[in-house]
Amino acid sequence: MSTALLISNLAIGPLLLVLTLIFKAFPPRKRNWLYGYRTTRSMKSQEAWDASNKYSFELMMWVGIITTVLQIALYFIFAPATALITAAIVMCVLLVGILIIVEKHLVDHFDSEGKPKQ
Repeated sequence: MSTALLISNLAIGPLLLVLTLIFKAFPPRKRNWLYGYRTTRSMKSQEAWDASNKYSFELMMWVGIITTVLQIALYFIFAPATALITAAIVMCVLLVGILIIVEKHLVDHFDSEGKPKQ
């Protein structure tokens, strides 16, 4: 097995964890189109922006942990290429799940103008 394949196979989850920790340490303060959880609903107000970024980073941390554990387990079960592809697919599905969960959170807690529901 090549070193590059080994590194790729074991780096996806930890890389996501590192990025998440950086985002948590340096969260986007103001709404912007460059950095943070950016959807139409999250950009409606500063309150929605702050809530969506905080919530999405918490979920992203869990996705990173799950992906890391999965990668280690798959590494010992499957061929390296199969383990890498499987871990990447699972991570992508979980990241799409974050979008669905955070958008539902915003719908439940904010009105159509982005103001917190009472």
